[in-house]
Amino acid sequence: MSETIPSYCRACEGFCGVQLKVQGGRITEIDGDPLNPFSAGHLCPVGQATIEEPHAEGRPLRPRKRVGTEWQEVEWDQAISEIGASMAKLRREHTRGIGLYAGPELAFDHRGAIRAAAWALGSGTPNLFSPLAMYGASRLRAVESIVGAAVPLTSDVGRAHYTVLIGSDQQEARWGPLQSGTIHTQAQDYFRKRRQGTKLIVVDPRATPTALDADEHIQIKPGTEPWYLLGLAHATLFNNWTDAQYLRDYCTGVDDLREWLAPWTPQVCADICGIDVGELSGVGLKFGRAAMATILPSATVCQSHMGTVASWAWLVTSALTANLLRPGGHYESGGLIDMHPVLATLPSERAPKSRVSGMESLLLQLPGTVLAEEILTPGEGQLKGLIVVGGCPLQELPGRKEMDRALEALELLVVLDNVDSETAAKADWVLPTEHFWERGDLHLLDNALLPSVSTQATAPVLQAPESVRSIEWILKELFSAAKPSLRGEWGRHLRLTGRMGATANLDDWVARILDWSGLPDEATLRGMPHGMDEGETDRSQWRPTQEDERLHLAPDVLRSVVMGLKAPTEDAAKPFRLLTAARWPGGWGWRHRVEGAEEPGIILHPEAGFADGQTVRVKTSAGEVQGPVRLDASQHPIGVTIPWGWAIPAGELVGTDHLDPITGAPEQSGLPCSVQAV
Repeated sequence: MSETIPSYCRACEGFCGVQLKVQGGRITEIDGDPLNPFSAGHLCPVGQATIEEPHAEGRPLRPRKRVGTEWQEVEWDQAISEIGASMAKLRREHTRGIGLYAGPELAFDHRGAIRAAAWALGSGTPNLFSPLAMYGASRLRAVESIVGAAVPLTSDVGRAHYTVLIGSDQQEARWGPLQSGTIHTQAQDYFRKRRQGTKLIVVDPRATPTALDADEHIQIKPGTEPWYLLGLAHATLFNNWTDAQYLRDYCTGVDDLREWLAPWTPQVCADICGIDVGELSGVGLKFGRAAMATILPSATVCQSHMGTVASWAWLVTSALTANLLRPGGHYESGGLIDMHPVLATLPSERAPKSRVSGMESLLLQLPGTVLAEEILTPGEGQLKGLIVVGGCPLQELPGRKEMDRALEALELLVVLDNVDSETAAKADWVLPTEHFWERGDLHLLDNALLPSVSTQATAPVLQAPESVRSIEWILKELFSAAKPSLRGEWGRHLRLTGRMGATANLDDWVARILDWSGLPDEATLRGMPHGMDEGETDRSQWRPTQEDERLHLAPDVLRSVVMGLKAPTEDAAKPFRLLTAARWPGGWGWRHRVEGAEEPGIILHPEAGFADGQTVRVKTSAGEVQGPVRLDASQHPIGVTIPWGWAIPAGELVGTDHLDPITGAPEQSGLPCSVQAV
């Protein structure tokens, strides 16, 4: 006898609503929920494939300990006791000796994420690492520098008369504001039909389906998105395509902008991008003249050593034209559970920094890109023990060989996960965790990303195997067993809050958050099969948290970085440009895969001079890989696409020697490389 259970997918940030048929302890069928207020029935092949993941062969099901070169399965009491003792010993010998790596899966496990943050705060260690620098850290840090808090901003593509999409294909990504069928595109189509004048401009090195369907496709060189945005900001400011009243009443730093942007004229930036200057200044003119306009930056805008500068230029262009923090432009959605008050209390400039390179913590997180150097660099505070939760640094971070050496050098490596990974293979302990279909959950931390005022709660769809545990339970038990000191580098109020959160019953915390937000309790929310929907978000919220309540368009944190910018130089030995951030349709990285998904190989344009299937070697300053060519005419002629997380390890091509100085983001978009036949 089967039953149909409403839930939502947590394979990616889309959180698509689903209807699941369950029989005999397995999910037999999964369909998109057409009544879900966000996904509106959309479900991608990767989401469909996740129903087999809880039953995957080789899934860790019991705690195991490395004894010599062999694994030994043990009971939970023994595992918690021995790991706790090892952690306590390391902490006594090394003041910053213990760290935690919060992997991508924690972004979709909100109780686990709260527990991980509380664990680090309560332990007093600043060593809470995450892969945020690989995705949106630069964007959040740029928002923080201008607005005052690292809040997510949403592009109002439904209302905008003029939308500029930079560097991404929404259909390929299987998620995003322009993904077919989602509530965003339904709104956009509705307003387009009413206005008959909405324009979509795509700025992308590749001729993607979204680009080909747009009103205009501007094919820039790979990795030149920051320069396009700098040229757009320059054109807007120096041609006075601005809103003088908005700048006068709500902004500061406009005079400084003239000095900062002066070198980056539309002609200079167009030459760097490999396009005609009219394809840049023309967009600037129409953007400035539109009643409502929005720039929709993709992840590739953030994924380079200029990620923060690029994000800053995007925000500056929006502010100059009065499209920042307003309907039809970019808005901050408080959502049903308003996280703004919490985020505003976590300023990056006052947070602890990494020991070696002095990188800031962003929303409590240090960039995972500096994890290896924190382990391998001798000295006071050297990292000696690491807990990896829901992730695999070897497969998710750059500098793969250096990371391999770093993990080998640790005195204690503990992995919490529901899959075997390359990092788990090196661990001293592997502690098995639930799969998300086995876990109750709630849109608690990310509801502000949704285009409507909505949230959804789900009960577990499957019963977890008896011997696995939740991430929040394991971290609670490890914290109690380690008995960490009251000392630490976070402020006293954060340390005390962390100690409470590290061992508290999180169900009580969630209940208080829901009550504070004026929402029903979690049990009631779970009884709403399509989620709780209160209609559209308030696009008009004005909540800058700078002391003067204005937008700071020339923030001090970026002054030296922007003023020190130099135009990129060509390298005849490396004439191609590497792109690693594109999502391949068969899966999101190494973890979530469609069964039998085809490997992407090394994707090149037919004009690159190689044959389909030919084996080639790709070489960057960080390393080299080789693999078969896949020819694709949608690529830029000098582009080399190697999606992250597949058989050809992009992590060996992307190094950590050239990071964004503000956020630690590595060069994933436009890295110079060579391609040679093997």
